[in-house]
Amino acid sequence: MPADRREHAPIAWWQNVVPAPFRTLTQMHVMVTALVALFMLVFYLIALFLPVRSPVLQGFNILYCLGCAAILGAIYRAGDKLASWIMYVGALAEVAAFIYFVAFTRNHEQVVFRLQQFPLLALYLSWIFPPWLARCTIYPALLFTIPYGVLIGPAAGTEHSQGILNIAALMFFTVLSTGVGSFVRDRFREQTEVDELTGALNRRALTVYGEQAMLRSRKRGGPLSVAVVDLDGFKTINDTQGHGAGDRILQELVRHWQDAARRTNLIFRLGGDEFVLLFPDTTAPQAQGLMRRMQETSRAAWSFGVAQAGPEDNLGTLVLWADRSMYEAKRPG
Repeated sequence: MPADRREHAPIAWWQNVVPAPFRTLTQMHVMVTALVALFMLVFYLIALFLPVRSPVLQGFNILYCLGCAAILGAIYRAGDKLASWIMYVGALAEVAAFIYFVAFTRNHEQVVFRLQQFPLLALYLSWIFPPWLARCTIYPALLFTIPYGVLIGPAAGTEHSQGILNIAALMFFTVLSTGVGSFVRDRFREQTEVDELTGALNRRALTVYGEQAMLRSRKRGGPLSVAVVDLDGFKTINDTQGHGAGDRILQELVRHWQDAARRTNLIFRLGGDEFVLLFPDTTAPQAQGLMRRMQETSRAAWSFGVAQAGPEDNLGTLVLWADRSMYEAKRPG
């Protein structure tokens, strides 16, 4: 939408209700976490006012209300920079609730709710977190809880025990949700973080992974270096041989870097023929040595500059120093 139309566009009703820090969220996983935490907060608040005889259940509802509110408060303060461990702890708390109510109680209403909720919880975990972590959280909980609840737990042999159809449906939809979540995670990453032409990460991904690398470097006290690369004579190639030839050169160059660099090194395309390479746990001299070796074996001609993060640097200044170093290398003589 053009800027002048955006200025005069009617303000949606929800924009007057939702606090500004939530309206400005751009990271999908944080937005989804906020919505899930809000839904669960409403659910536990409703549960607080239902006639409940068990003080344990009432205490559980209060504790989980506070937990959901704490997650929303963390999102309010941190925004898109919400720590992943906070999201994981919140999901782990719901997994613990599933285990407790299904395996160790005869609360029929809670059991039914947890059986319905668990596939959605599996979808959330497999979408937000790496596949290995999601599976290591979901499947052990499921494989322990269902057999224990059916064969040994308080509900075993009673009318509150889960039927075969419920168990089969739970297993099927949990496995399906885990697969769908992983697929959505991969597709979303490809569409938002990967450059379609070269397969390198894009500018948006540089902001995300670069900031994460800067934070890890400060916490661990390890070095972090970046290299900025610009192809020599790329405009001439496009003008004389066509853009198809230029595209093939970019693709071959990224493949060359991917083959030669370490797996922990990340390659980003900023646009055109400009790239950034990120080197965690690497000093500037080490990064320069690797770049020279890749330059010597490359079929394309390119120049680079390297900079190492200092105590006062942020990602923007670090890339700027490397960019200046690259232009110094391009100067004749």
